[in-house]
Amino acid sequence: MVCEMNPPGRESVKRMSSQLWTLGSSMICAKLDAQDAPPLDSIVSWQDGHNTFHLTPRNESLLLNLSDGDSVTDRIQDRGTNGAVWGIGNEVICKVKSWSEGRQLEASTMKFVRDNFPSVPLPEVLYSWIDRPLHRTFLIMKRVHARTLNVAWPTLSTGQRQNIANEMAEHCFTFAGKTSSNYETASGCGVLENWLKKRPPASYTTTWLPVTLGPLSGPDLKEYMSNISAEPVPDFDVDALPFYHCDLGPTNILVSDDGNSVAAIIDWEAVAYCPSFWVTTRPATNWAYRLSEPNDDSQDLYEWSKLFSSALVVKGFSCQDEAFRKWRQAVSHCQ
Repeated sequence: MVCEMNPPGRESVKRMSSQLWTLGSSMICAKLDAQDAPPLDSIVSWQDGHNTFHLTPRNESLLLNLSDGDSVTDRIQDRGTNGAVWGIGNEVICKVKSWSEGRQLEASTMKFVRDNFPSVPLPEVLYSWIDRPLHRTFLIMKRVHARTLNVAWPTLSTGQRQNIANEMAEHCFTFAGKTSSNYETASGCGVLENWLKKRPPASYTTTWLPVTLGPLSGPDLKEYMSNISAEPVPDFDVDALPFYHCDLGPTNILVSDDGNSVAAIIDWEAVAYCPSFWVTTRPATNWAYRLSEPNDDSQDLYEWSKLFSSALVVKGFSCQDEAFRKWRQAVSHCQ
């Protein structure tokens, strides 16, 4: 059984007309001709061909006599009740995710990355806000016109694939130059990483509410992990947890048109200071690093996982996949 947000995340953005969108309970977006005067209450605007889009506070008078709206046409990714992603025009996307008090904001993480790791490519954030009545966040970003690694993979040469793996490993090495003594996000919040926590009970009801762990000191994290499994915890330095993007699967990496480099890295919501073994072990063990189903039997679904993990090992990160699998298999369920 699923406990859904109300309304579901997939209905957060609605096209009310060819010129107007509603975004949650507090914002609207209007498309105007470029020569039109901007609304006096415009919060942020962007150019899109011969039009200018303006984000403004919600004005009910503009919605009179309009339909209930269409949340499907512009939706480019459906994440179920927890959220979705929409394209607004050709140059901007709007990402909506469930939110609870104390949760790290993706926009804050992206600002932290841009300020501390300027060599790492990521989308430009235009605006972000919390819609507290609806318990969700909205993130307006410039669209990166590039293919995901997953889509581009069949067209890339062996050398190009290796180059992408090496570049991503270099970015992870750059991240790891910044460490914390705590298991926490960039802003000191709890971490959204289900694979380092207890298993949910058999009676678990799927909920939209994000469940995090921490913040915890390094020794407290190790003690927690020791207490929930009958197997030893993979080794890590409890005093220096590296900053890490925990979801660098092939759908979260955008590649350049020529296939030679990384154009952008997306999905920063679960980024945090993590145990050092996790940097290589996660891509070596997690299903999210698989490629899509192949058109024929020649494609190895785990080729990206293997290439990336190997490149991380070359950069000095330890892969403890067998130790982690044994630890995880013996992890207890929540009581």
